[in-house]
Amino acid sequence: MNKLKIGITSGDINGIGLEVILKVLSLKEIRLKADFYLFSSPEIITIHQKSIKSEVVPFFNVQPGGNLEPGIIGLCDPWDRSFNVQFGIQNNEGGIAAFDSLDFACSSIENKKIDALITAPLCKANIPQSKYLDFKGHTEYLANRFNSSTMMIMTADKTRVALASDHIPLSEISETVNVSYLNKKIDEFNLALKFDFDISNPKIAILGLNPHAGDGGKIGLEEKNTIIPCIQLKRKEGIIAHGPFPSDSFFGKKLYLQFDGVLAIYHDQGLIPFKMLYFEKGVNNTCGLPFIRTSPDHGVAFDIAGQNLADETSFRESIFDAIKRTKARQEYTA
Repeated sequence: MNKLKIGITSGDINGIGLEVILKVLSLKEIRLKADFYLFSSPEIITIHQKSIKSEVVPFFNVQPGGNLEPGIIGLCDPWDRSFNVQFGIQNNEGGIAAFDSLDFACSSIENKKIDALITAPLCKANIPQSKYLDFKGHTEYLANRFNSSTMMIMTADKTRVALASDHIPLSEISETVNVSYLNKKIDEFNLALKFDFDISNPKIAILGLNPHAGDGGKIGLEEKNTIIPCIQLKRKEGIIAHGPFPSDSFFGKKLYLQFDGVLAIYHDQGLIPFKMLYFEKGVNNTCGLPFIRTSPDHGVAFDIAGQNLADETSFRESIFDAIKRTKARQEYTA
């Protein structure tokens, strides 16, 4: 099997994205695991390299997917201009650089030059409207660009927490997550666990929406009217689905360890416990795309940018996940 070709976006150039990228890629044993293509420029890399205490990463300017010597990182410049790096500063310069890096990487995916994508953190508020109207984040952008129904799955060790809904207001959750919607999300999660994580017959836990999972209808009816009927239908279809579980006791009693995947109904219900458990090593996986996309589970961290303080563990795990999931998908479809 040929080496996988993996693209890496720069993220916001004023944040910690390039710091964690360079720290991980400074290790030759990591660089040898695949051919990596970083969508950034020599100028920006030099600035970030000077701010950290790790070995200098060997780069070679190349077009996406071009031939690389073992252990050499391909540098693919997505910009036709210079940028002024201002560590820790939230501005449109950082947003434009991040978006252009993402855009070039996506074009490389579309042109089949790279096999998988790892995205470094960006700041949504920094993306100008002129670049992308109402930019809500990587997940939504990739879903729209590749015409895909996507799902965010956070992973660490053998824990996988998926979100039935991600970046939507809490006030819209009950209306959004209806029977049809939830049925579809359970199907997508089940398929992703098989397709990308190589689990032949996944066991899935579904969390409730209301406190105490509705307490028999006394604290909301979403469980009785939506979640329980969906679970019953999925079980009849052969999917091993259980619940609904109250989120607090489910994570407090470590019941998540008994399941291959956990489906949270809304964003913070899943991400707060996950990040408390695995913040420095968790990986954000976007499933449902025609390629594998991963990212670290942290943001731009402007408060520590340029200070050599960022922990690179989550980015390293993002590389491992991208490789494992790409291989799992290739084997599943072989």
